[in-house]
Amino acid sequence: MEERSPRAVLLTGGTGFIGSFLGLRLLEEGYYIFFLVRKAEKDSRSRVLERLSKISYLTARKYENAWEIVEGDTSLPFFGIDKAKLNELKNKVNKIFHCAALLSFDPRNKDKAHKINIEGAKNATELALLFNVELHYLSTAYIAGDRRGEIKEDEFDEGQSFRNVYEKTKFEAEKVVRSWGDKGGRYIIYRPSIVIGDSETGLAFSFTGYYMVAKFFWRYSKFFKRMEGKKFHFPIIIPVVKSATLNLITVDAVVDAIYKLSQKTESIGRTFHIVHPNPPKTSFVFKNSINVFGFSNVKIWLVPLYILRLIAWIGWALSFLFARIGYSFRQQISTYVPYFDGSSYFSYKGVGEVLGNSYLPAPIDVDVIKRVLLYAKENKFSDIKN
Repeated sequence: MEERSPRAVLLTGGTGFIGSFLGLRLLEEGYYIFFLVRKAEKDSRSRVLERLSKISYLTARKYENAWEIVEGDTSLPFFGIDKAKLNELKNKVNKIFHCAALLSFDPRNKDKAHKINIEGAKNATELALLFNVELHYLSTAYIAGDRRGEIKEDEFDEGQSFRNVYEKTKFEAEKVVRSWGDKGGRYIIYRPSIVIGDSETGLAFSFTGYYMVAKFFWRYSKFFKRMEGKKFHFPIIIPVVKSATLNLITVDAVVDAIYKLSQKTESIGRTFHIVHPNPPKTSFVFKNSINVFGFSNVKIWLVPLYILRLIAWIGWALSFLFARIGYSFRQQISTYVPYFDGSSYFSYKGVGEVLGNSYLPAPIDVDVIKRVLLYAKENKFSDIKN
């Protein structure tokens, strides 16, 4: 029997946002990676190489022979990997990093989210059991749903409700992993907050989460620029809760924390909030996002929480007067407003205990906001396919 390498991993979601950055980091740290890709994807090796090269061309080329493609599907038992390949991987893989997920708030994607997020987690646990290896599972801090106040890393099912299909299915997926752990499985769960692009380059491969709000600012800035010189000078007022913070964290900080935690034996069986220790005020983020796009006739209105909720409710009610546009507006309100009310705080005590002073995410300052949004603007806020 071939001896198992202590430095070989199976990685799902390796062409996704966090997964691709994590893949490159693992290569840099001396790991051999088996990238799981769907069988239907053509030129999958070229696609992975292209994605890694966008992060760092030199690093990607340097480690070009330190990884390979494995065809499969996370929604199938044992990831749909054929028997011969399973036997090979069983003797080589030391860890499984399961990053593949569907990040969609659209209720129409309920069945797809169940298949990818929940069934994918179940299949990941079964594969980890077969291989007798650790499972490193990428969850989200927002499995907390509508909870308020301090949210601790060791808390899970606190009777919370969920605001969208993503929160619900990721909660159920984490439940699968935890139940597997109760039966002896070895896992580490990582819960990042709102992930944005690289702190140095702004690079991102998908533009969800906060990018959807920034996209709104960008679109309206273009509209008002077209209206220059016309009689259209009233300002846009954006209400923001005065005390609210927005827990943004750059993808490089997330990956750094995941990698370091994955190397610690004391991390096994624990859950970690990969969140920013010093999140910026929501008003600061909005103001500087608006400045990036030169959106001059926008005013930030600092309000108490109850006023924001009242305004959101009024906007919801009035939207029924505007047919299709109104429906879109209601979707935006129900999806994003709850994330900006500042009513919850994610404790990262466990991360601090394990990593100590080495956990130092880049500050979300003016330069970082500008960097990540200019990159998104250059790509027209469209997910990068290659």
